[in-house]
Amino acid sequence: MVSSISTPTILRVFLLYFLFSLPAFAQNSNGIIQGRITSGEGQPAAYVSVIVKGTNLGTSTNDTGNFVLRNVPVGTQTLVISSIGFQPQEQRVEVMAGQTTDISVIVDEGVQNLKEVEVLGQKRRTSTITKNDIELINIPMSVQVIGQDILQQQQVIDMKDVVKNVSGINQTGSYNGGYQYFNSRGFDMNNWTNFRRNGTLLWNMGNHFADFYENIEFLKGPAAILYGDVAPGGIINFVTKKPLTYDYRRLELKVGQYGLFRPTFDISGPLNEKRTVLYRLNATYEKSRSFRNVVENETFMLAPSLTWMITPRTQWTVEGTYKNDNRVGDPGIVSPDNTFAGLSKISEKTFLGEREATYTYINSSAYSTLKHQLTDSWSLQNVTSYNTTERTPLNVYINNDADQAGNITRYQYFFKQRFDTWTTAFDLIGEVKTGFARHKLLIGGDYVNDRIRMGGFLQENIEGSLNLFNPQLGAAPLMYLPQVWENSAGYTNRLGFYLQDQISMFDEKLQLLLGIRYNQYVSGTAYNNKADEPADADQVIERPLIPRFGLVYKPQPWLSVYGSYAQSYEVNGFDWIDASKQVPPTYGKQLEFGVKGDFFDRKLGLTLAAFNIAKEDVYNWAYANSAPDFEYVSFLPGEGSYFTYLANKHQSRGLELDINGKLTDNLRILASGSVIVAQIVDDVAYQKGNWLMNQPRQMFNVWGNYQFTSLLKGLDLGYGIYYKGYFYGDNENTPENKVPANYTMDAAIGYSYRQARIQLNVTNLTNRINYLGGYGVWEPQWTRRALLSVSYKF
Repeated sequence: MVSSISTPTILRVFLLYFLFSLPAFAQNSNGIIQGRITSGEGQPAAYVSVIVKGTNLGTSTNDTGNFVLRNVPVGTQTLVISSIGFQPQEQRVEVMAGQTTDISVIVDEGVQNLKEVEVLGQKRRTSTITKNDIELINIPMSVQVIGQDILQQQQVIDMKDVVKNVSGINQTGSYNGGYQYFNSRGFDMNNWTNFRRNGTLLWNMGNHFADFYENIEFLKGPAAILYGDVAPGGIINFVTKKPLTYDYRRLELKVGQYGLFRPTFDISGPLNEKRTVLYRLNATYEKSRSFRNVVENETFMLAPSLTWMITPRTQWTVEGTYKNDNRVGDPGIVSPDNTFAGLSKISEKTFLGEREATYTYINSSAYSTLKHQLTDSWSLQNVTSYNTTERTPLNVYINNDADQAGNITRYQYFFKQRFDTWTTAFDLIGEVKTGFARHKLLIGGDYVNDRIRMGGFLQENIEGSLNLFNPQLGAAPLMYLPQVWENSAGYTNRLGFYLQDQISMFDEKLQLLLGIRYNQYVSGTAYNNKADEPADADQVIERPLIPRFGLVYKPQPWLSVYGSYAQSYEVNGFDWIDASKQVPPTYGKQLEFGVKGDFFDRKLGLTLAAFNIAKEDVYNWAYANSAPDFEYVSFLPGEGSYFTYLANKHQSRGLELDINGKLTDNLRILASGSVIVAQIVDDVAYQKGNWLMNQPRQMFNVWGNYQFTSLLKGLDLGYGIYYKGYFYGDNENTPENKVPANYTMDAAIGYSYRQARIQLNVTNLTNRINYLGGYGVWEPQWTRRALLSVSYKF
């Protein structure tokens, strides 16, 4: 078990650190341009595109308006500066060999010209999920970003339609349709820790996609150095839309098959003449049925935000969200003969739940982001959030026990649960030089306080049976409990301190990433009355030390080769069956090597990554009729009995390819593919070499969007294909639970005239039937569906 890093390892790492920090005796015939871009009111102009005219050199300003361009040819160069809301302009700069030229540019507002300026490929930056403002090409790990262009082209209204665009990310099922499960690089993502909003913890207890997200980021592999106890496959981070310095209005109405009605609006702009107080407001209402009988949902979302530019160097943004989602729970279907092939004998529309069995999810949150630019090179940021989530599942579950006539039995769950989460993080980010080496430092700490409270719990068998071929609903009423909170709450306190240094040398040709994090994790149960606390009450306490190393080599400014090592840990806490037993943490180790590049004048980005992740001391479970004859943690006898245990090792190895950008000025492409071997290596309950459930060996997708610019100006066409190889719905890899390979196709046609747009999307164009799930219970996926949207932007 890898619980910490050894002293010799730390010494070797810091020896390398000091060696790479020594002056590099090398000369370079090119120069550097660095500067700051501000608006006419003296405010920093963030995310402005800066390109050296006639070359493939380019970057964008960070959120404080600063930028750096390295390896710029000597002589008089012209910078092309452009961004949404500002008039594009050019700036002539004299570049001298081996020297840094500093410039300051003031951009004029151009509210009348709202044509988007795109930053494509590996030039894109991410300052949220990585906590540092670095171009993707310089990050020694795989990071993918799905932005507004794809979200609007594909008319995305569900997270399952987001993840299918990213390699190695796979939807595996849902909790009665209430929220979705995902895995990354072969390992399940943890609903408690692997989801973030603006880098802060977000419980995965509801349908997450919302119209106030600007983009969605995917950080592949272990991310413990930044986020603590997370599963090793990766992080999904939702980046919210921020207030704009210019007036912006976008109204949209989506309608579609199965009664979809979905109006939205997004408005933003300044509240004062100096444009130092900005606002943004997003709202969505959705009501829809499903292709599944009886299933329907109603959702409302409101997200206001306010930015106050206190001084040119100090900015404060406050955001709030409210989301109420209510839907009929969908327990899925089972096969009449207990095999996957037998599903063809019943309709994919068959509903086996009850109309009154609903899943209600309510989320309210508030976020405060305070940024201060200490100097041109150093900034301090604090992000504090409060997030409360309530869910009330009244769920029906079905048993895979059909008799010859197709009769099955069912049972129900009912409870109320509340999650209260406070988070705060302080990050000091800056640059220093030691000789010819440049250090981009991240020094920070974070604290998370979680409280989980239950409002009763009821599990009961539903009387009688239900027939798969002719389900008669409502024959047996469901049971409820008073929604009274219990007198105790589970708590988790997470405290972490981290240090990361990205050392750049030889004009960024060689970069070394070193990072380390100390964690303190404490969890237990707090009682309203101290007298109610059991005498044997205990806590879970873990204090791991987690490292990360990475190396980037750039033979060309548009091409990088990288390698990295990272660790993860997951706190398992108390046993699922016997809460008096503590289970040791699960640790993961990853080696990753990859290539990143920008092609076609830096408009098309590519990431190719090879990885190997090993998980040790995997906390797992398996069905059994009697207690096993090998070492286990706990055994629960009875109908559907199972036991918990620790597996020595599970492993995932694979290749991932992600492509994003433009092939031509008219053709935009997004493509990805993965080959992942996720399997059991050493496990007392399952055979060595078995596939991990719900993980196909191959997945690939491609989406293209073509915009006409001459004869049919304003028209654009989109088309995509999504393939998923076969997989097993259990760790035993039984033939009855083998799901065949499948694919779907999507198409889109849109027309824009000035600020108005109309667009039609058809998903699953060929109406193929597809399933997720496992252990004999399956979830039919959406059949063909048409969505029509009408929008107006002004």
